[in-house]
Amino acid sequence: MEICKHKWVYSRSDSYWRFAGRNSRDYYHADYYFCENCLEEKVVEKMHSCYDGETWKIPEWAKTITKKVAGYE
Repeated sequence: MEICKHKWVYSRSDSYWRFAGRNSRDYYHADYYFCENCLEEKVVEKMHSCYDGETWKIPEWAKTITKKVAGYE
């Protein structure tokens, strides 16, 4: 059996934010890649939490997220 020399290709992204408590939010972003040779999938995830008054502290990748999912509401 040969060992695959992975050649990762971008597949898709998923990102959202949700309320994670009374005054806090969680931001989540995942990039999905697959190997052209063996079709193995790899996920690169980012997550950031902050309070509503600290939205100026969120990283650039989280500022573009507009999709909201159900959280603590």
